[in-house]
Amino acid sequence: MTMNDLYSLLREDALQLSSEFRKASIQGRGTSQEIADFREHAVQAFLSRYFPFPHRIAKGKVRDSFGSIAASIDCVVCAPNHPYTVSARDKFNLLLAEGVDSVVEVKPNIADRAELHRALEQGLTVKKLRRATTSLIRDFHPMSEWAKRVPFGVFAMQCKASPIETGFEILEFYSDRGIDPVDQADFIVVNDVCVFSNFVDRSLNPWNLDSSYPNRVGWFYEGWGEDSLVGFLWRLHRVAHAGIKMQADVLPRYLAPPAEARFKVVDLAYKYGIFKELRKQPGFDAVEVQRILRAMAEGN
Repeated sequence: MTMNDLYSLLREDALQLSSEFRKASIQGRGTSQEIADFREHAVQAFLSRYFPFPHRIAKGKVRDSFGSIAASIDCVVCAPNHPYTVSARDKFNLLLAEGVDSVVEVKPNIADRAELHRALEQGLTVKKLRRATTSLIRDFHPMSEWAKRVPFGVFAMQCKASPIETGFEILEFYSDRGIDPVDQADFIVVNDVCVFSNFVDRSLNPWNLDSSYPNRVGWFYEGWGEDSLVGFLWRLHRVAHAGIKMQADVLPRYLAPPAEARFKVVDLAYKYGIFKELRKQPGFDAVEVQRILRAMAEGN
């Protein structure tokens, strides 16, 4: 399979996920919990195809050996070393931080600020967990605090019409609460639109940013468009995994975007600073806001 074949396959998966989310409203028969269940199952099924056995995809509350328990999360990617702690109905009843590669919360529409905030609040409970063992060889590694956290992401179908506006709401949520970058979400994916990535160290930032980008760390908007599922899987492979891998993963080399990729990468913190200053100008109205946000998403 070539890179182009994988990208094409994931574009079809994106269409299928969109369809599954729409069908959930019919299958759920108007019951909000049933609708949510169908949507969660669609994302779980997608992840299980790209993280097959011995990985397992579960749902539930992850706990650590220090007594912390996170809120229930829709998709938990269990590493191959996770014990098979399942109930009679084949559901995990015990999820342990040292055996979890990453977790993903499913939210259909984060254009709704309240929905976005609920997802990010759940992420804060995940980031309170601490792994006693990590994938780093040395205990006193510069990235040890990052590796001790369980990676957290959000998968959504919709965001604001100007995605940069959703990016700014993410920044504001964490800024208002004084949350350290290492305790923030690792990424937020919007199907067919973009990926918002949080790079807590410049070594984690894969983009060859030129001098027009003053930051190498923090939140970045990545305009993957129809290839957003590629960005989703790529981010899942670049998080702090539960343990040292004995063999390199197959997918990352096929997921990495080619050098000639033309989608836009936007330094959100830098653009947000500019935006706040522009907003103070006299005569700055809602129409002007949307025009500027669209220009930022286009890299202007």
